[in-house]
Amino acid sequence: MFHTFRQRIRKYPFLHKLLKFIIVGATAALTSLFVSWLISLSFPQYNLIGKAIGYIIGFFVGFTLNKIWTYVDRAEDGERYLMKYMIVYATTFVVYLAFNYVCDHLLRLHQPFYWVLDVLQLHQLSEIAYTYDTSVSNFVSILVNSILNFLGTNYLVFKVPRPEEFFD
Repeated sequence: MFHTFRQRIRKYPFLHKLLKFIIVGATAALTSLFVSWLISLSFPQYNLIGKAIGYIIGFFVGFTLNKIWTYVDRAEDGERYLMKYMIVYATTFVVYLAFNYVCDHLLRLHQPFYWVLDVLQLHQLSEIAYTYDTSVSNFVSILVNSILNFLGTNYLVFKVPRPEEFFD
């Protein structure tokens, strides 16, 4: 069954890349979330700095896995992908932090989550969730960021050259 799935998905290169990117992105995002969670447990006053450190560590995990697995067919030895990758991710990093700030301080994305827990009378879970109230905005920010990163990585960093660019 798994072998059949692999054969089918290889017929659709964009979908194949997207699936690999999702797996790599999930690994990098879980790494990022874990690191920022550990920092927020020890130093809750440094929430945004903890998210930044988690993001940077997730960045290197994602770059490494994307280069050696997701875009291995597009990677050439002499090409400098790290700089392009850093530009894309630096741009989305600013978007990520700004979106986190807006979600935490202006939209208060976590409040509807607490309302649902209160309606379901899950008060203990609500108290636990309140302790980690920035996790909701972090999760949503990572989702938005992942979409932007895929588009940037796929079309700007590891792009397929046009036929007229092959001999440049």
